[in-house]
Amino acid sequence: MMNVLDFSVQVAIPATMPDYFERFEAHVYRELSEAVETWGRSVTALAQWEDEHLLDSQTPEDLAAHRRTVERLTRFGRFLSQAMDHPDFPDTALRENVAATIQTLQDKIPVWQGTMPKAQAEAILKAAFPE
Repeated sequence: MMNVLDFSVQVAIPATMPDYFERFEAHVYRELSEAVETWGRSVTALAQWEDEHLLDSQTPEDLAAHRRTVERLTRFGRFLSQAMDHPDFPDTALRENVAATIQTLQDKIPVWQGTMPKAQAEAILKAAFPE
C-alpha cells in the first residue's frame, strides 16, 4: 500500500509582522474610491457638455458622440459596480452612488436622443439638476 504524503504547511505569522495584505486591501479600496470620484466628474462634465451642445440644437454628430460617451461611461460604471459588488466591500454608500449614477446615465439616451416624451424628459432633467 502506498503512503499518502501530507504536503500541508503550517506557518505561524508573528504578531509583530506588518499585515501587508491589510495595507494592500486598503490601497485598493482607496484607489477604487478615487476611480469612482474621477468617473463621477466625467459624468458631471457630460451634463455640462449636454447643456452646451444638445439643449438648444442637436446635430447628428453631437447626438452620435453623446451616445458613444454615455455608453462608454455606463460600461465603466458597471465595471466599478462589479468591483464593489463583493459583500466585504466596506462602503455601501459609494456602491449605491455608483448604481444611481449608472441609472442616470441610462436615462440620458432616451432623454437626449428623442425616444422619450418631452414632458417626461423635462421632469427627469429637473429632478437630476434642480438648479
